[in-house]
Parts: sequence; structure tokens; C-alpha cells
Amino acid sequence: MTTQNSNNHTATFTRRGIVIASLLAMPFLNGDETVELDPFIVGATRTERAADTLGVSADSLVGSEIEKRMYRDLRHALFNVSGVYAPSDEALASTSEIMIRGNSGSRVLSIVDGAKTNSSIFSAGRFMAGASGFNLDSVEVIRGAQSTLYGSSAIGGVILLETRRGSGAPSYAVTMEAGSFNSYLAALQGQGESGDLDFSFHLAGQESDNERLDNEGKMKSYSFRFDYDVSENTTVGIVSRGEFSDYSNPSGDLTPPPSARIQSDAAVMSAYVETVKNEWTQKLSLSLLDEYYRQTGSLYIGDASNVSLDWQNVIDVSESMRLVAGSTWEAQEGNDNSFPESEGENWALFAQAEVAASESVNFVVGARYDDYEYAGSKSTLRANGSWMLPSKTKLRAAVGSAFRSPNFFRLFSTSLFALGNPSLKPEESESWEIGFDQYFSDGNGQFGLTYFCNDIENLVTWIPTTGWDGTYVNRDVAENYGVEAYADFQLTNIWSASVAYTWTESESTNLEFGSTTRQPGVPRHQISLVNDLWIDEKWSTGVGINYILGRESFGSTGIDDYVLVRLYGRYRMSDSLSLTGRLENALDEDYTFIYSSFSGRVPARGLAAFGGLEWRF
Repeated sequence: MTTQNSNNHTATFTRRGIVIASLLAMPFLNGDETVELDPFIVGATRTERAADTLGVSADSLVGSEIEKRMYRDLRHALFNVSGVYAPSDEALASTSEIMIRGNSGSRVLSIVDGAKTNSSIFSAGRFMAGASGFNLDSVEVIRGAQSTLYGSSAIGGVILLETRRGSGAPSYAVTMEAGSFNSYLAALQGQGESGDLDFSFHLAGQESDNERLDNEGKMKSYSFRFDYDVSENTTVGIVSRGEFSDYSNPSGDLTPPPSARIQSDAAVMSAYVETVKNEWTQKLSLSLLDEYYRQTGSLYIGDASNVSLDWQNVIDVSESMRLVAGSTWEAQEGNDNSFPESEGENWALFAQAEVAASESVNFVVGARYDDYEYAGSKSTLRANGSWMLPSKTKLRAAVGSAFRSPNFFRLFSTSLFALGNPSLKPEESESWEIGFDQYFSDGNGQFGLTYFCNDIENLVTWIPTTGWDGTYVNRDVAENYGVEAYADFQLTNIWSASVAYTWTESESTNLEFGSTTRQPGVPRHQISLVNDLWIDEKWSTGVGINYILGRESFGSTGIDDYVLVRLYGRYRMSDSLSLTGRLENALDEDYTFIYSSFSGRVPARGLAAFGGLEWRF
């Protein structure tokens, strides 16, 4: 294991560590310039690690690749990651959640520039499900139990979004787009460095009537990041991202008009100071999340905020050992129209050792202790390792524990239909995985396979009391297991392809009646294929295919399978001006987003075509 200072300015992350530098030119660069990408992943250990040394299953999407493929909504990019399901009705500004390995969004931790976005009210981390694809450095997906690194909610895994750090000469880009359903998009981005100051930013706005009646949506987003090198050994920085949406939701075909109007505002801000002294790196981070949600119809208003202070220490004891330790303090506030403002604090201690037993064998072991004001204390452990064989086959295995603390609604709600229970305890999880990654000696591809299993106890579930009224208790259990497979290839010098497959069995057991049912909405099979083709210096194009099979709703009612096809292309008229085009749901697939016996079928949006231009200067 080669240690790296965590303030390395040039390290960017690549999906599975595949480096195709000549094909991933940043959208701000002109001519034939390319960006060299170093294969580091941070989220799996909270330190920079080469992807081929990791003992856990992890992916990283490069921000420039997200923009190249014209993913305006981040959840569409996550659709191509094995183990991840990000359902959407394709309508602009609609709500969704991101699942990992059959775990709902409330059991997946989302972190944006160091700020946790799973709040005391919106425990599914709604920010990530609607995040913009502009001005991103990377989006990492670390699967499996990660509470030892990050605390509550990291049962299925963790998703980490990082805003781009500026580099090189200042450059700017304007993106304009228009298309089906009276849709338009306008965005301005900038990035670069000036002396010891690095900067990046974006502003974007979108609107669409969408396809159904009374279904219009609006989205606005921003981001900025400033990093300043105070001295050779000290860097300070501040970063912020915000997402604001206004959406008219006609709901299912059994729900009479008028539509519910949904307003959702969320913003995060983080500041840090990092110092490097010999082999010791310290980073102190302060982060803030503020989120507001309002829905008409069945009126619901929720307001939540998170504040956290994280102190991390990394000590490179030797070339073969690295120690990571620190502490975290968090404070959550929140209320909705069923209970008044509530507050709660949590503090935690964590420690981890990364050991390179040899050039080919790596181990990671860690522990964490969390103490929650309302939910009590919880200890978690993790261990994983990898062994790189001479055939360039990496064998890996991981085991860990995780938990999810109950949110304020389930603790304090005064609604008779969903009465809070202050005695709730955290859900507890144990998971393990084994797998391998095969790397090609010429560096033009890799493939891999993972088997995973995740058991959850003390599952918080709603139980009836009288009539339609009910409350929450720790009672049920759940199990998720399955297989993830992927392959990434550079087939020719102008053609690259990625394919991912996930088989997931996700079940919960009602311990009162002894009945077992599949988790609603989780597909049994997912297949994704992405092809990128560079025809010549001017033309580039791509196609993405997602095939979803084996979903069920509440009550074990089957939901239709579907195939989504998207096409995208770019024609570079000059070094500064390009024309773009894309088709979403290119086959005009008529499929069900969600279904319930109460609201009926919610159909997804059909074929949509968009064209635009990009101007770089």
C-alpha cells in the first residue's frame, strides 16, 4: 500500500479504477488536451486508496463523464451502477429515492461534500435523489455496511458526492437546451485557479410541463467551491450546493384531481481546514444541511437541519501501515405539522487501521462508538481484505455491522395515524460479501463478481392500534442477498463499453404472524449497458440501456418490467462551440413507476427529445 497525503490536489476518482485518460477530456478544456486520472477512491476508507487494493465493492463516477453523457439528473447516472436502483418517473423535479442492495433510501447514507443529507425528518436523504449533474468531481458508491466509518443509516452503503475542485487556467461553460414538453435548461459553470486559490461554481435552471396534465416541474441548482493554500502544509476551504424544486404531482390514475403541489428546498455548506505535518494529516470539518418540504393536498410540511463537526487524523506509521482515528459531533433539528421543533445530539469516536501485509495483500479493520441522545449507544465493527494474484485477479472479502437510528417523526409524531414511539431503538444490521475483480494486463478492461448478504434486526415497523390509527415498534427482520457483476472494456481506441448486472432477493418477515414478503419496489434483476463511441474529432455519441425485471408493490402485486433506452450525441463545431442532442426513453416505453391499491398506477414519462449547445470560453 502506497500512502498518499489526503490533500493531493490532482487525485481524481475513476470508476473501478479504470483509467481511460484520452477519452475523458474535461468539458472545460480546449483542443486535444486530456486529463490524467489517478485511480483513487476515498469513501471506502476515508483516505485515498488505489482501487485495486480495496477489500469492499465500490464504484466512482467521474464528474466529467457524467457531463459528457449529459446526465442532467444524478439519479439517472446511478442507474448504471451495479447494486443501485434509482427509480424515477422521468418527470422533471419529481421525487424518488436511491436504493442499494435492496435497502430503501432511509438505509442508504448520502453525503454531499462532507455533509450528511439523511436528516431527522427526511431520513431517505432526498437531496441526492434530485441532485444536479453539473460541477461534480466525483460520485462514489460504497456498498455494504459502512456505519463504522460514517454512523447511522449506512446499512446498504453510502453515496458520497464531491463538488469539483478548480484547477488550471480559469475557464467557463454555458449550456443551453430545449426539448419535449416545453422543456428548457440553462446553466453556467466556471472553474480554475488563481495563485493559491482554487475555485469552481455552477448555476442552473430547468423547467418542463412534463407529459401528464397538471404535471409541470421547475428546478434550480447552484454550487461553489473555494480552496486556499494558506501555506505549504495548510489548506482551508468552503463548499456549498443547493437544489430547489417546484413540482405538480398528479399521483396515480385512481387519485382524483387536483394534483399535489410539492416544494422542496435543500442546501448544504461545509468548511474545512487541513494540515499536513510529516506523516500526520489532520482535517477539521464543519458542515450544515438545511431542508424544507411542503406538499399540498394531504398537507404535509417538514423542516429539518443537520450540523456536524468532524475531526479526522491520518497517520502513516510506515509504508505498510496507516492509522485513521477521530471523532464526530452532530446535532439534528426538525419538525413537521404533526409535532413541534425537536432537537437531538450525537457524538462518536472511530478508529481504523489499514495494513499492507505484502505488495499483494491488504487488510482494513475498524471500530466505532456512537451515542445518540434519544436512541442510545451503538458500537459497530468492520474488517475487509484483498489479495492480488499474479494473474491480476483480486480476491476480496468484507464483513461489518451497521445501524439506523430512528428519525424524529417515528419518535415524536402526534398523529394518531402514525403515533411516535420515544422508546424506539436503532435497527441493527450485519452484512458480508465475497468477490473478485479481474484486471487486464494491457489496462483496457476489467470485470468482477460479488455475492452479498445483509441481515437486519429490530426493524422499525408500523402496527395498528385502533381503526386506521397506529404506531411504530421494533419488531420485524429483513434479509437482502444477491449477486452483482460488472464488466468495463476499452474495445477499440474509439469504443468503450460498460455492463452491469444485479440479482437481488429482498425480504422482510413479520414476526407477529410469521409471514415473509418481498420488499416493495425492489427489482429482482437489473441489467445496464452503456456504450460510448468517438467517431472522429468532431462527433461523439453513446447509448445507454437499462432493463428492470421482477418488481412487486405492497401486497405482492407484480409491477411491469421495462426497458429504458437513452441516446446522446455531441458535434464539436469548434474548440469552443458544440451542438448536443439526447433522447430519453427512446423506445417510448409505457411502464409503471409505482403502483398502490389506493392511488393506482403512476405512469412514467414517454419519449422525450432534447437539443442544445455548449459554449466554452
